[in-house]
Amino acid sequence: MFCVALLSPLSHAVKVENLYRASFPVADQTPESRDKLAAAGLARVIVRASGARDIPDSEQLRSVLAQANRYMQQFSYENAEEGYVVNLDYAKSAVDTLLRKLDLPIWPDKRPQVLLWLAQDDFQQRQMVNVAEQELLLEAVQQVEAERALPISLPVMDLDDRLAFPVAQAWSLNEQSLMAASSRYQSDVAVLGRLSITGSGQWLASWLLADRGKLQLFDGRAESAEELVQDGLSQVADYLAAQHAIIASPVDSKPHYMQLDNIADFKSYRKVLDYLNSLAMVRHAEPDLVLGEQLRLRLFIDGQLQQLVDAIALDKVLQANQAIGEASQQGVLYYQLPQTQLPETQLPQTLPGQMDDVLQPLPSQGEGTGLAEEGRA
Repeated sequence: MFCVALLSPLSHAVKVENLYRASFPVADQTPESRDKLAAAGLARVIVRASGARDIPDSEQLRSVLAQANRYMQQFSYENAEEGYVVNLDYAKSAVDTLLRKLDLPIWPDKRPQVLLWLAQDDFQQRQMVNVAEQELLLEAVQQVEAERALPISLPVMDLDDRLAFPVAQAWSLNEQSLMAASSRYQSDVAVLGRLSITGSGQWLASWLLADRGKLQLFDGRAESAEELVQDGLSQVADYLAAQHAIIASPVDSKPHYMQLDNIADFKSYRKVLDYLNSLAMVRHAEPDLVLGEQLRLRLFIDGQLQQLVDAIALDKVLQANQAIGEASQQGVLYYQLPQTQLPETQLPQTLPGQMDDVLQPLPSQGEGTGLAEEGRA
């Protein structure tokens, strides 16, 4: 289940849990009830895992949905006020392979945290909206968060927030005020919606999105404020998916190179290799040259190089090194491992062929459900 959180200071990108899960209310726990939802669940997971708002209809997709149970890994039930909620978990590797076959991108589970601000004019007054106290608006936000697997958080809207972001500044879509007020939370993405109602009862919105110094403006209209917020946040999800979702590159694509500093021992060496190989868009990372505390890597990736840079920036495991030299002019990425207290086990001066035994991906970790009942599909 997704739940919009009040955002605390020092918030960073978050890992979306249960990205390949679809949940539905059911009246009973019979296989018949569960099987009827398999296709709808897989379609929902495809949207969430790809970042695509609508999946293109095709004969291949219809054939896949008709056999959706083949992609299911397990199921579980939770008690609900009326009946149960069934959780259908689909196999990540199988779904990712399907996305590639359907020519759809893959949006990794590490996603930007979106901080949502709203200002509203309903004829009676113009004010900043505390979404956490507006039940219908909160439900609308939660629905988009669940359907698109988009981490959305809300400012606490205390006195500090209201002083930092006066309604007059919000209504003028002042980007400096938006970024200044959002800096308290260190969110990855800040979104401001300006909502107003016309004399005919239609709702209009203007949206300002701030993403690492880049600004996007877009508009919307709907029959209710809740629909307007859903549409605006769906457009935010579309934008972020376009920035971060990965389209597979040809297998024989040329490698990119990364040079790292502060690689002084095996612990830091393993940390870097394990981290890079754990990134969804990195097919393989391997050492090219070791010289003192510098390590040069070959990276074979899916997607665009800028997407890799963005993913690393979200994780904050590596720090960008601003040094400019001959290698940077040739397209080498410069990073460094932050200085930490590590055991003094020195990395030998050797070429990568002698260190293949340490090049292993991070083991996958299973997740316990802790639910009332579960089973294998």
